[in-house]
Amino acid sequence: MKQSIKMKKILFYTVLFLIIISCGTSKKLVNKTEPGSYKHDANTIHPQFALFNSSDTISELHFKIASKELLYTRPDGIKFSSNVLISYRLLPNYDSREIMDSASVRVLDEDNTNADKFLIGTINVKAKAKRSYCLRVTVTDLNKNISISNAINIDKENDLNRQNFIVKSKAKDVPLFCNYAKTGEELVIQYKAKLAVNLYVRYYKRDFPLAAPPFSLADPEPFKYKADSTFTLQLSNDGSVNFTATKIGFYHFQLDTSKRQGVTIFNFSELFPEIKKAEDMVPPLRFITTKQEFDELSTSLNKKVSIEKFWIKCAGNQDKAREVIRKYYNRMQDANLYFTSYLEGWKTDRGMIYLIYGTPNTIYRSANSETWTYGEENNINSLQYTFSRVDNPFTDNDFTLERSGIYKQSWYVAVDIWRQGKTYLQD
Repeated sequence: MKQSIKMKKILFYTVLFLIIISCGTSKKLVNKTEPGSYKHDANTIHPQFALFNSSDTISELHFKIASKELLYTRPDGIKFSSNVLISYRLLPNYDSREIMDSASVRVLDEDNTNADKFLIGTINVKAKAKRSYCLRVTVTDLNKNISISNAINIDKENDLNRQNFIVKSKAKDVPLFCNYAKTGEELVIQYKAKLAVNLYVRYYKRDFPLAAPPFSLADPEPFKYKADSTFTLQLSNDGSVNFTATKIGFYHFQLDTSKRQGVTIFNFSELFPEIKKAEDMVPPLRFITTKQEFDELSTSLNKKVSIEKFWIKCAGNQDKAREVIRKYYNRMQDANLYFTSYLEGWKTDRGMIYLIYGTPNTIYRSANSETWTYGEENNINSLQYTFSRVDNPFTDNDFTLERSGIYKQSWYVAVDIWRQGKTYLQD
């Protein structure tokens, strides 16, 4: 069996070759403890994926890999090239050992320019409706000899959920690979079938609070599904429609308004997920400030100066303050990349823990949960946080923390370390 590959546009590319390698189906999948993967460093790759159920028999796995995270070598002594292997195994569910299909794709990129670019392509996975699957994807940089694995749910039980749509940049003709866009960005929303029907849009403009501390047992307020406004778009004969977000908030697109299923596009800010404006740097300080300090920062007429003064007071001098500022807001930006749901990533439960505690030493993943361990496994002094997936019509990246009063002391210890101008757990 050979897997057909339809390659999409590669940004600023020179040469990209795909060689398809078939794999047998006799191997067994064993769920293992996965190391902490929420970290940007020279020894890690962070592929991005977008899943599109393009038909009742095919699901498209779109991938995006940053060239700057790959190792380029010169095996022929002349041209530098990357060497990446993308493998998948299709399973009936997350915990199953039964392999229904598998294949591998080798991605070779020859480059003598050191250009900062992305390798983007598509793998067609044979997945039939009406059922769900688990797609285990492993990306290996063969030059570095490092791998990263992902488990992607394929939901083909109905034709209304988000995986029956794909959202692309109109200018680049590539998937967004995320659930957010910027104001004025021209997008194309494509449905799986060629239908010239109405696409109903619910617009929400909400100011959600920050995540409560891990020891807080207060129940969060339930989400109010009544939209702030609604409007209708018309799909063209090929099942697509152009769309541009004009306001901050989020847009939920549906074919059937009697259901909650559909695809959602979020518009958080002009620069999201990056943190460059002083006004965006104040809110995440609420995790480590007193109420009085935060009120003063929030109402300051010169927030940049006030933020610098706060950190200098913590660190003792300007040089140390600059270093701790860099680390705090790097974590905030990474939280936006990893954990964004209907909230900015840093506002979520996982984002809050990541911002204060850093990258966990170990992550256990199940079909609907993640357990993070800080410290050695099975050590009574180690911290362990468990997050459970929330069934959310707007996103599949919504997890809630199992809160407990036992976290109170460790939380205040971590906050106090930040307030001393030090980084809790060095990244």
